[in-house]
Amino acid sequence: MGFSDEIIKAVNWNAPSVDMETNFRTVTKMMVDNQSSALIVMKGEEVMGVVTDMDILESFGRNDDLNKTKVAEFMTTCELLSNKEIKSPCAQLDSAASARNALKVMNSAGVHHLLVSDVDKKKVGIVSILDLLKLAIS
Repeated sequence: MGFSDEIIKAVNWNAPSVDMETNFRTVTKMMVDNQSSALIVMKGEEVMGVVTDMDILESFGRNDDLNKTKVAEFMTTCELLSNKEIKSPCAQLDSAASARNALKVMNSAGVHHLLVSDVDKKKVGIVSILDLLKLAIS
């Protein structure tokens, strides 16, 4: 095991997800209940972005209303790589990428989480910097 391992070994394919209309309070509760630092944000069956613990802190710092502020207002928006034109990309990789490459992407993008797509682009998961470091040292 090491930095050359594929990130597929560290991806959480069962990462919790929320709808774009979910309010701040519910998002925060879901993160706590799932012991997760990031959630996938969906609109129907389409991935729209990711919301992380840092997004929560920034929203909290702006004094956003816990019951009225929707996740769509403070999440990191993105589109997975596809045939569509990418309008607002977030940090993301294919599951075959190495831990080293994922860490480089995180460093360049200034993020602690990446959305990861499987080889068929049908499943989406999340990998965190902590997941990658655990993979590299195990």
